[in-house]
Amino acid sequence: MKKTKFYGSRVLRKIKRRKLFDYGYEQPGSIPGTLNISQDAIFPTIALIDYDSTQANLLTNISPEACGEHLYTNSVSWFDISGLGNEDFWQRIGTVFGLHPLILEDIVNVPQRPKIEDYQDQLVIITNMALPNSNGEGFWLEQVSFVVGDKYLLTVQEEQKEDCFEPIRQRIRLKKGNIRSQGTYYLAYAIWDALIDGFFPLLEIYSEKIE
Repeated sequence: MKKTKFYGSRVLRKIKRRKLFDYGYEQPGSIPGTLNISQDAIFPTIALIDYDSTQANLLTNISPEACGEHLYTNSVSWFDISGLGNEDFWQRIGTVFGLHPLILEDIVNVPQRPKIEDYQDQLVIITNMALPNSNGEGFWLEQVSFVVGDKYLLTVQEEQKEDCFEPIRQRIRLKKGNIRSQGTYYLAYAIWDALIDGFFPLLEIYSEKIE
């Protein structure tokens, strides 16, 4: 996806001539909540982990409408969406989750500046995830969005490639620690902590190169 940044040694030499983050912004006079979706954006897929203290179930490739039946149950529902393509998909997501148009705009129109916004019954977090490239040269960076509700967490990634969420998925599946006995805000905290941890291998790589 063209908004995702890939940084290697050659590119890093050019950073001094431009901004590291080319943040998105709307054209003056545009309608608030307008979705500007890249033509090469990947069609989204939804994975759901629904769990409580006694069980954890995984569902993949579910539709936006199928999410609705899991929003207000007694269990915690983690909806992880990968891909930003297709405006109709996002309008359906907005309807099912009751998302304000400005939330959809922040999720889809990447990249946004990291921020936290309180929409009364939903907490919205916009941040970034960084992971080393598999060849050891450079790294890739993408936006990750959180929408935290009372009984659900919605996370949105730009790409369908590797992420740093797998340790959290494992903790839920294997009932490690107390994550299965906690609510959505604890889940959001755990994922955000994993995102931050993902930056440390990069710091070590570039620290060694500098030395």
